[in-house]
Amino acid sequence: MSEHEVLVIGSAGVDVKVEVGEEVQWGPSNPAPIRWGWGGVARNLAENLARLGVEVRLITAVGDDQSGRQLIAHLHSVGVETDHTLIVEGGKTAAYVALSRPDEGLWVAFDDMACIESITAGHLYRHRRLFKEAEMICIDANLSPRTLATLFSLAERYGVPVCADPTASILAPRLRPYLGHLALLTPNRSEAEAILGHPLPDEEEPLREAARQLTRAGVELAVITLGAKGLIYATPSESGHLPTFTHEIVDLTGAGDALTAATAYGLLEGMPPSEAVRLGLAAAAQTIQCRETVCPDLSLESLYEWLIV
Repeated sequence: MSEHEVLVIGSAGVDVKVEVGEEVQWGPSNPAPIRWGWGGVARNLAENLARLGVEVRLITAVGDDQSGRQLIAHLHSVGVETDHTLIVEGGKTAAYVALSRPDEGLWVAFDDMACIESITAGHLYRHRRLFKEAEMICIDANLSPRTLATLFSLAERYGVPVCADPTASILAPRLRPYLGHLALLTPNRSEAEAILGHPLPDEEEPLREAARQLTRAGVELAVITLGAKGLIYATPSESGHLPTFTHEIVDLTGAGDALTAATAYGLLEGMPPSEAVRLGLAAAAQTIQCRETVCPDLSLESLYEWLIV
């Protein structure tokens, strides 16, 4: 059995990735490589943590359709427990479609997350025992405001730290009322802007100050991810900039989720924040070399190899 038990709550669904060419003809069909796999930020966090040897319980919602059944089967195959996940009768499993361009990354994306609204405050309260038993809780921001309120109330009742991935700039402000309850927050720059309510220049010192501002609001470890430029992190007592590892980019999808999961794992292990964040960077670097949203070769051994290089 794992030393650590983590409860993960949030979205799960199907990822569809389209590699768009330089020239797009509006109207007719455009030839493009299309791939699909399993996604959803919370699901990605859960699988990454499971691959790092953590005992993971996932609360999410899927439709009673073929995608939902296959998704649950995949989660079981990688060691994620889904006993308390909702199977929504007549519902459609969530989906995310990302269009990317060569050397530019994400161009535009679409999502259908209506199924995730089935994760209600009442569902979490009925399974409050899971909060009591967890060493850590990891969430995404797809949860409704009312569900988030219950989640943080239960986490506080049982003294369980919460790590949050803001998911998207339109969802990130949902976390603003709970900054004082977060052990880890991992926004990208646009999500940090949405949480703080003001634009952030693409310069190191203003970004450091933004991370420090998040810690003054109560976040124990704030990490602002900057893509190819690495990340800025801050705690109440330190801040810093860490460059990304040198690597070949195959697919950027899921890199931020891997970073969040591995950083959370580092905190579980009692690592200093700077070392936990470096572990997160190693996970992100390995993930972008994989075509899958969660790298199937991810392991503690592989991450330590990145850190040694």
